[in-house]
Amino acid sequence: MEHRKFPEVINTERLILKRHAEDLSQTMFDYVDQDRERLRRFLPWVDHTKTVDDELDFIRMTRAKWDKHELFDFGIHRKSDNLYLGNLGVHTISWEHQRCELGYWILGQFEGQGYMSESVQALHNAAFEVGFHRVEIRCSSSNLKSASVPERLGYHLDGVLRQQAIEQGQYRDTMVFSKLRNER
Repeated sequence: MEHRKFPEVINTERLILKRHAEDLSQTMFDYVDQDRERLRRFLPWVDHTKTVDDELDFIRMTRAKWDKHELFDFGIHRKSDNLYLGNLGVHTISWEHQRCELGYWILGQFEGQGYMSESVQALHNAAFEVGFHRVEIRCSSSNLKSASVPERLGYHLDGVLRQQAIEQGQYRDTMVFSKLRNER
C-alpha cells in the first residue's frame, strides 16, 4: 500500500479533530499537568512531560512524523466553543500490511460524554478511507474506560497479551481489539 496522508481536519457532529499546532503546547501541558495522576496510571509518556517545552517537542515530533507518513496525531476540539479536550492518533503504522493502531486520551472532566467514542469512530473511518484494512486499539486490561470505547464501537477483542508490558513497575496485561474495513 502506498503511503498516504490523513486529512488535517476531521469533523464529526460535535467535534473537530485537528492536526496539532505549536500554539497548543501550553494548553496541552496544562491538561496533562492538572490530570497527571489519573493519566500516568496508563500512559508512560506522562512522567516525561515535565514542561511546556516537552509538550512543544512532542508537537514538533508529531508534525515531522506526519510529514513522513509515520504517525498522524490530532487534538480533539469541541465544535461549539473550540475547547481542546485531549488527543487521538494513528500510531504503529504498517503500510505494507495495511494496518495501524489508534491511541487516545482525554481530560478526566470530559470522560463519559461520548467524545472519545465519537472521535475514534471518525478516525477509524478516515483510516479505512485512506486504505487501511485493519485498525487496532490496545489498552491495559485494568483500563476499563479505555476498553469500553472499542467495545462500544463494535471492535473484536482479539485477545489478551498476558504480562505484556510494565506499568508503574508492575506487569500488566494488554487487551488487543481490532476492526476490519468490511466491519465498519
